[in-house]
Amino acid sequence: MTSSFLFSTFPYVAVALLIAGTLVRYILARREPEAMTAQAGEAVAALAGGKAWCLSLLALFLLHLAGLVFPRSILSWDSSTARLYLLEGAALVAGIVALVGWAAVMWQNLRRTGRSAVTELSDTVFLALLFIGIFSGLAIAVGERWGSMWGTITLTPYVLSLFRGNPAPTFIYGLPFLVRLHVFSAFAALAILPGTRLSSVLVLGLHRGLELFGRPFAAAERMAGDWVRKNNPAGRIWPEED
Repeated sequence: MTSSFLFSTFPYVAVALLIAGTLVRYILARREPEAMTAQAGEAVAALAGGKAWCLSLLALFLLHLAGLVFPRSILSWDSSTARLYLLEGAALVAGIVALVGWAAVMWQNLRRTGRSAVTELSDTVFLALLFIGIFSGLAIAVGERWGSMWGTITLTPYVLSLFRGNPAPTFIYGLPFLVRLHVFSAFAALAILPGTRLSSVLVLGLHRGLELFGRPFAAAERMAGDWVRKNNPAGRIWPEED
């Protein structure tokens, strides 16, 4: 498997698997909203972990997102040594907390039984990929310091090129192995996500989103039906015989 495939084609494959898998699971579960809600609650209880784990993952996600959406602001922030230390230190602490939380969640997952073999395997693979992402991120923070600066300069253009549909993997080819592993593990986790228990959370979110956005269309359909019934010209064109 070439680097060109891993960083040019595989990201699109991963997103396609995420979307298609979620849609298939939604189609299979849409007629049982109560079961959908119950499964989502069980998944959150089993894999969400404690508040510290969730907050650390949220912090890491927001930091990565900020580098993508506000690259100039991040570089401007890092222009001050004190602010650079503060940002890098906060990311390192969040990564350590996330790693500790991952260990607790993984232990619970290995002890839990009674699920299908496919779900157990998918959960375990997903958590393993999550570990690779967290651990490689920590290793990068320690061994390849000031990632918020060079990452914004190199990784942000790469990810934006994927969004534009014109991947530019040359931005990532020259980066250390741990950085490439970090990026690949993120896309691989997205690809496996529909097979995990957490997919029920995505399915429930999709169901509620369609339900919310579908209300105006349903209301319009009811209004149109009422209007047609009240103003149906068929009775005037073909009056019923007494």
